[in-house]
Amino acid sequence: MDKDYYMLNYENTFKDFEEGQIIEGTILNIKDDSVFVDIGYKSEGIVPLNEFKNECNIGDTIKVMFLGKQDANGFQMLSKAKADRLIGFKSIIQAFKEDKPIKGIIKASIKGGFLVDVDGFVAFLPGSLVDISKKRNFDYYIGKEYEFKVISLEEQKKNAILSRKQLLEEISIKKKTDLIDKINVGDIVEGKVKNIVDYGVFIDLDGLDGFVHITDISWKKVLKPQDVLKPQDLIKAKVMRLEDKEGKKRIFLSIKHLLPDPWEEVKIKEGDVVEGKISNIVDYGVFVELENGIEGLIHNSEISWIKFPKEAKEELSIGQTVESKVLMVDTLKKKIALSIKRLQPEPWSFVEEKYNVGDIVEGAITGIKDFGVFIKLEEGIEGLIHTNELSWSPEEKPRLSVSEKIEVKIIDINLDKKKIALSLRQLEPDPWSLIEGKYKTGDIVEGTVTGIKDFGVFVKLENGVESLVPRSELNNIDVNIGDRVKIKIIRLEIPKRKMISRLM
Repeated sequence: MDKDYYMLNYENTFKDFEEGQIIEGTILNIKDDSVFVDIGYKSEGIVPLNEFKNECNIGDTIKVMFLGKQDANGFQMLSKAKADRLIGFKSIIQAFKEDKPIKGIIKASIKGGFLVDVDGFVAFLPGSLVDISKKRNFDYYIGKEYEFKVISLEEQKKNAILSRKQLLEEISIKKKTDLIDKINVGDIVEGKVKNIVDYGVFIDLDGLDGFVHITDISWKKVLKPQDVLKPQDLIKAKVMRLEDKEGKKRIFLSIKHLLPDPWEEVKIKEGDVVEGKISNIVDYGVFVELENGIEGLIHNSEISWIKFPKEAKEELSIGQTVESKVLMVDTLKKKIALSIKRLQPEPWSFVEEKYNVGDIVEGAITGIKDFGVFIKLEEGIEGLIHTNELSWSPEEKPRLSVSEKIEVKIIDINLDKKKIALSLRQLEPDPWSLIEGKYKTGDIVEGTVTGIKDFGVFVKLENGVESLVPRSELNNIDVNIGDRVKIKIIRLEIPKRKMISRLM
């Protein structure tokens, strides 16, 4: 056999590669910035060290691209980076066709989004698709490995667009569907408080939302969910109802139904005297917690025997312990009516024994109205001084103030209507009863104009005694309030407290 024959057989032992082909090789040596690789070819291959993303060692098997040319020293030029890009792009193509997620590392942020390394291939991730609720700082994502969904692919241009948000949403939907299919009414579930609103609390059940209405938080009356729960609280609840409305499934939960209903075992009965703490004060009354989950209401009208119970209500405060009498128990409606005032006898039952018409009594002013003044004689007993009974002279009413103590005269008692009429002016004699013989018809007297009406003019002669000068008796004389004038008495009826005069 000749030399050419042996050379031909020797050359046939080597593989033949095409430019751009991905081949396998074994690292023979690492020197300076180059990696020497045995690819089963006539000569060794060489790869730049900087194309290795991870540490490489002699003996490692690697995949490289055959570039079809040699360097100055005769080594076959290879590229690991180009091989990685091609392999990575093939992985992306497969993931896109099979609609499967693919892993990648976010390497850098650029205008509009991120660059993602997928096994050496760089894909684009829009900033709006990085997360369901993205962080304000893009640096948070740099260097982290995630799974992505391939949402757009151009094989010719070798471009790929990824979305992490879409993948997370699909995972969330599947997780929710799987979870809700497993949940049944009556199940006990556990979750974290996600959001609190005025009417209840949303619970995160491992990605699925459940809702606890404010009335299902506790057997106690809850005014604000924030008073009982706070975000991130871990709670257990019972599944009360499942709804599927317009394709959206909703889970309604109850925390209070983990415990027995206290109203089913209530032992309080009508007529009992009970003690409890004030849990809330509202416009119409006061709620009192009698037992855990059992509240009763003291209506405003049952706080005190006084006519204006709001004053007694102002002396009560949340957390205060009070005694009350049970007026009614309705376990079906879960209502208990209470009364503080009925712990004491009704004050009006003793009025007939204590007070008589004509008595002069002392009391404190509790209210001043246009129609008169209210006087508190004792707890639960009030009388009224009508405005006509304040003074014998209407224009000289006394100056009074709330809480001031004054003496008054009882002029009427009506037990049926629980009313006592009082008088301040009748503490003094009626001025008209003192003018008998002092004035008579035909007398010319002097007085002060105190009022001007369409029908005439009032002239004050002395405290509590006035005369009317009809319009027809003014003699065309103009007068003003405060003027001193002379009048002639033309008619006098003392029993009727009436005097008619003519202006002189």
